[in-house]
Amino acid sequence: MAVQPRVLQRDDLLRAAASAGFSTMTERKLEGFRSNGLMPRPVRVGNDGRRPVWVYPPGSDHQLVRLLRWRERTVDVDVLRVVLWVERFPLDLDAVRTSATIVMDDLSHALEQLLHTEASRQGLDPVDDQDAVVGAVAASMAAMRGKNALPRPIRVPASDRAAAVAHMLQIFALGTRPDVTEDEAETIEKVLGVSPGRRQRVEGAEPWLTGPASLLVDAADVVSLPRMTEALAEATDAEWEEARSVATLLFLQLPVVARAVAAQTGKENLAGLGVFAVLDSEPLFAVLLLAFAIGARRADWAGNVEDLTDSLMPWPSLIGELKQVLEMPQPVLDHNLAGHGPEMQARTARIIQALLDGDLDPGPSPDR
Repeated sequence: MAVQPRVLQRDDLLRAAASAGFSTMTERKLEGFRSNGLMPRPVRVGNDGRRPVWVYPPGSDHQLVRLLRWRERTVDVDVLRVVLWVERFPLDLDAVRTSATIVMDDLSHALEQLLHTEASRQGLDPVDDQDAVVGAVAASMAAMRGKNALPRPIRVPASDRAAAVAHMLQIFALGTRPDVTEDEAETIEKVLGVSPGRRQRVEGAEPWLTGPASLLVDAADVVSLPRMTEALAEATDAEWEEARSVATLLFLQLPVVARAVAAQTGKENLAGLGVFAVLDSEPLFAVLLLAFAIGARRADWAGNVEDLTDSLMPWPSLIGELKQVLEMPQPVLDHNLAGHGPEMQARTARIIQALLDGDLDPGPSPDR
């Protein structure tokens, strides 16, 4: 016999929020979320005496908790709408389209303002002297320290780092194709943190990063801000739905895989996977990965993306199996590990700690 979904009313949603640590959640805030299209509206199903009974669709309690967790990272309604849609919650596609377009346009405008401000400061023309302006912005970004600084996963000389950041801005932000030597392209891979993917293996698999590093210049045709914005604007509803599935896996499962590999091996950036471990900590990445998924399909990268997503599909089940370890009594676990060496015991301890810390759960975490 099929199990009927539990009927959800307003108080059920508020209790779910409180249980998740959001004790300040109120009916008024819920109404605000409904008005913004971030939560579904309830449907009247009858009366309890004279009092009307309103119920929410199944899963609305989970949607509210996820929304509240993402709001700890951003209050941008457009970003929140897209990230919830990527997480497979039922939001209106037309509204998601509009929100994604707004987010990408805002990014383009912010970049334009940054370049104009730097050009004015340097006494340069933002168009005619674009390379010089980009170089100045890149030098500031490369030298920045502190919370908002670019990550430094691999040590690179300061001048090389600044040049690499300038090339990255030209390729990924402006969509241009600068002349980049193979050595310069390899430096970009180091700055990104993916260069170990050329030589290190995970569980005996071949290195995932192959081919000339200079080919990344071609990414300007697919994953640059202008190309991804165009792809979003031109995509059909069917392309949006297909891209949604890809973005969901890349946004929610690829980071889990990266963190699982780190927990298993004790190496945070084995094979250059560390760069992917934080994708699900920033909701803006959901928008960018959605745009990437659409753009990649239009640029005949569909086969490569499909191979990647196919490799990610088994991971939710694998993580579910790993979580069964947490249900074992400690004496049973100790007995099972007794016949194994120190390396296996240390690996198991790291995985258990990662499970307890929530590192192998997708989505935002206070520690990431």
